[in-house]
Amino acid sequence: KIEMKDKQKYDSILEISTGKGLSMYISINAIKGLKEIVKNSLGPNGGLKILVSSSGEVKISKNGNFLLKEMQIQNPVASLVTRTLSSRNTSVGDGTISVLIILGELFKNLEEHLVRGIHPQILSEGIDLGRRELEKILPSLTIKKKITKETLIEIAKTSLCTKIHKFILDRIARITVEAILSLFQNEKFYDLNLIELIKMDTQTEEESRWIRGIVLDHGARHPDMPKILHNAFILACNIDLEYEKTETNSFFYQNSLEKRDSFSVEERKTVDKKINKIIQLKRMVCKDEKKGFVLINQKGIDLVSLDLLSKEGILGIRRTKRRNMERISLLCNCLPVNSLNDLKIEILGFAGIVYEQTIGEEKYTFIENTINPFSGTILIKGRNSFVKNQIEESIKVALKTLKLCLIDKSVLEGGGEIEKKVCKNLLVYANRIRGKRKLGIQALAESFLIIPKILEENSGRINDKILNPQNLGEFKIWDCFSQKKTNFFFSNFYCNTNTSNR
Repeated sequence: KIEMKDKQKYDSILEISTGKGLSMYISINAIKGLKEIVKNSLGPNGGLKILVSSSGEVKISKNGNFLLKEMQIQNPVASLVTRTLSSRNTSVGDGTISVLIILGELFKNLEEHLVRGIHPQILSEGIDLGRRELEKILPSLTIKKKITKETLIEIAKTSLCTKIHKFILDRIARITVEAILSLFQNEKFYDLNLIELIKMDTQTEEESRWIRGIVLDHGARHPDMPKILHNAFILACNIDLEYEKTETNSFFYQNSLEKRDSFSVEERKTVDKKINKIIQLKRMVCKDEKKGFVLINQKGIDLVSLDLLSKEGILGIRRTKRRNMERISLLCNCLPVNSLNDLKIEILGFAGIVYEQTIGEEKYTFIENTINPFSGTILIKGRNSFVKNQIEESIKVALKTLKLCLIDKSVLEGGGEIEKKVCKNLLVYANRIRGKRKLGIQALAESFLIIPKILEENSGRINDKILNPQNLGEFKIWDCFSQKKTNFFFSNFYCNTNTSNR
């Protein structure tokens, strides 16, 4: 049996179904369905979602962007929303679930007016008026304060507490702040890609740390090479220090063993000449035992060459990734060379300490105390891949958040407080608007209240009234102004577009 209220709603949908109205209701229900799926993952007390693929692969996460990418969505409008949110996530980072929840609630509020016969264009005009008022309201709600290190730690905790466990929250937050401050030099930001994240297998996540330098995921390939060097000169090069192979497929045929041996001897002499030039450069700059010399080569180094380097006390590292070579040249202030004819003292870089460390079964080379310390490496340690991947994604989001906060030089109150104030201001503005357009503004204002409501529901403190700001106890809750602005305007813009294109 259908209740009278539901029957009236059903009859209203049938009346519109002769045009494009029914497709709009299908789209609205698709967005509402996405909201119901992800709302339990909002906030620090939100739950994890388990995704099972058709092949039986199990993935666990509460990251909104990850969930939307992994879910198989058939509805074209819902699919468009998820793709747009994913593209927005590359620059903003956080707030995917919040946007989806606000958008779903906004469509739910508008649906009630559509069923009563209000034309979508009128509601769209009201939403547009609310968006313009929101552009004026939001900057006035910002808190202008000096962005100190402690403030950044509180902002980082606000972002991270929704994604990782509380017992490692403080450590990961401090690591993230140290990383972002290394990129912010003289009011200028360097590329976030200069920060590298390396995952390692250990017994506890509390061993994760920030390295103000570079960590290479391999060590020296000779057992007699030095394990630690102080005041080391860095030579970065892209030179073959082994038998060179032709760029095209070719074969060499010798008609006697003597010619073959002479051919091998000449090849060996060519490689030895290259090694001797490097050794001579080392002897020129390292005239006492307190200084070291490190050779970092993008190409290979054969065993004989490694043995010659080890006898001279040179740490030789081969087959280094191109990305690491670029970071080494930037941090150590060295110039990579492609020919030994360019070997000069001026091309050498410098690092305070270079050492090799074995973690688990893997060897790593640490290059620290560099000349230009505006980059570094975050070592993510954990017991299993699930925890390490979760920490890695959380750090990437927090880095984007902190970067925007440093650019804005202002913050907003978090924990649902800003949504309450925005709702209150928009309702006051709606009372000044005549006609049915005010219904669109009211629907927009009431949709923001869903955020504090769901935060309270997920924390177990359910009440019919909107409660006080959520208390996380140990730190203040701050949100990024640019993120909130982007999230709010995205919800309004997309809903406005969908309702106007009826």
